[in-house]
Amino acid sequence: MEADLSVTEVGRGPAVVLVHGGVGPEITWERQRPLAERWRLIIPKRRGFPGSGDPAERQDFETDSHDLSRLIGDRAHLVGFSYGGVGAALVAAREPDRIRSLSLIESPIYAGAPDHPEVRRIARAGDAVLSGEADETTEREFLANAGVDPSAASGRTAALIREAIEAARGGRPPTEAEVELDAIAAAPFPVMVVSGDHHAGIEALSDGLAEKLGARREIVRGAGHAVPRAPGFNEVLEDFLRSA
Repeated sequence: MEADLSVTEVGRGPAVVLVHGGVGPEITWERQRPLAERWRLIIPKRRGFPGSGDPAERQDFETDSHDLSRLIGDRAHLVGFSYGGVGAALVAAREPDRIRSLSLIESPIYAGAPDHPEVRRIARAGDAVLSGEADETTEREFLANAGVDPSAASGRTAALIREAIEAARGGRPPTEAEVELDAIAAAPFPVMVVSGDHHAGIEALSDGLAEKLGARREIVRGAGHAVPRAPGFNEVLEDFLRSA
């Protein structure tokens, strides 16, 4: 039997499932808590991540997608950040009638722009870090792309970031994901793609994804890769949720 997944649920109203990426939900979704006044926020801690409730050997987007299938109920809004967006996209493509909307925030779904040189560079760095084969330069590049500077954080935040970096090693690389973009584009729910305008490759990937998915495209500056922490992000997200 699978161990219970650690899930936080707050608020009332339409369900919004918030899926974190390489950094845990405590930091990723900290600034979304005010939305619980109008929405029921369902916040899982992905399997293979420290404190998830499951001693899985590694993080795996396919496992995430099956966990999300159990969390979305009849219909829910899905919001996937970074690595968490891969699992969210997989379940959205597989079970479109159970999704109310899909938001992808700087998610490494490389099929969005597979031939762009900067996107390929991001993918290579990510694969190297996850496999544990990255040299110091590549790891610094990966962390810079992700907007993570462990030396700049302190206290509990620094501990959570160090924990996330260690937990990433051995994770299943997003380059292995086979997300059916055509299925999402043809689905009855709206899609939004959001980025933070801090890296040319991530912008190219986000532009490509939005075009292929027929998605609303938003840029929210001010927090680098940590877009959910940027000023104005909640307003953009809530406007999209209401329009859906």
